[in-house]
Amino acid sequence: MMSSIASLVPVGGGSSRVRVQVPLSRATAPDVRDELASLIRSGEGPILLDMSASGVLDPAGMATLVAAHVRAAEHGRRLRVVGADERTRRLLLRAGRRRLLLEQTAAERPVVPARRRSAAV
Repeated sequence: MMSSIASLVPVGGGSSRVRVQVPLSRATAPDVRDELASLIRSGEGPILLDMSASGVLDPAGMATLVAAHVRAAEHGRRLRVVGADERTRRLLLRAGRRRLLLEQTAAERPVVPARRRSAAV
């Protein structure tokens, strides 16, 4: 079985970056939760959770992110989300989880193609 998250990549300053490779949903939440818990227990320093290849699809996915954030803090670590799509960002902000988001520069944000508007008839 393929891992739900990619292996750690050092990003300097004692931080590690890990990419979620599956959409966070009820179906994937248990595997992602277990992998993040293991990651949090096994290291030190901040964790950057790259969501550019994923997104939160339902409440179980959201709960997985929030629980990982809390668990990291309990272990003296900081977990921050980077590369989140606009929907995931809105969900985190509405849930009062601004501290979970790491603000990105325009160059770091994923490029999303603009939607074409249909001509008015």
